[in-house]
Amino acid sequence: MRQIMGIVLVLLTTSFISACSPSMPESFQPLPSNVQIAPFSLYDQNGATITQESFKGHWSLVFFGYTYCPDVCPTTLGELNRAAKHITKDDLEVVLVSVDPARDSAKQLKTYIEYFNPKFQAWSGEESVLAGLARQLHIFFQKNGEGESYLMDHSSQVVLVNPQGEYQGYFTSPLNPDDMAAYINSL
Repeated sequence: MRQIMGIVLVLLTTSFISACSPSMPESFQPLPSNVQIAPFSLYDQNGATITQESFKGHWSLVFFGYTYCPDVCPTTLGELNRAAKHITKDDLEVVLVSVDPARDSAKQLKTYIEYFNPKFQAWSGEESVLAGLARQLHIFFQKNGEGESYLMDHSSQVVLVNPQGEYQGYFTSPLNPDDMAAYINSL
């Protein structure tokens, strides 16, 4: 009888804990443990210097792309804008990290990102620094083609960085803005 009561207690406790946990969207892939982001230095759409310290003090959704992207980037930024409208946290920052520094100057980034949401951030910098940050966040990118109309192949996931500046996990495509917003609101 004690054994049965023990099993019932464990099952009830497990049910209670999972009922109190935030509902994690199918598209969110948490890391086994959070990863501190190593130092880096980039520029934002206003020409200001951005470092790993810029992630601290707020939640961040980080997407790697570029302003000349014909499809994935505008679609993802539109979905992030829809999610942001339903996120109640005042401390959320949405960041586009451009993997095309040859064409994405601060001025170009500003014009592009403000089209989606003037509160969003857009960062870029030296290719080697971008590559280092991308590796830390499990992002792939490479130039595809030559001349002025080349494309940049890149990963499409959206990285979640916590207020301690740690890489916590990522959202995969297709994004569901409602699920994403509900999950972030529960954190």
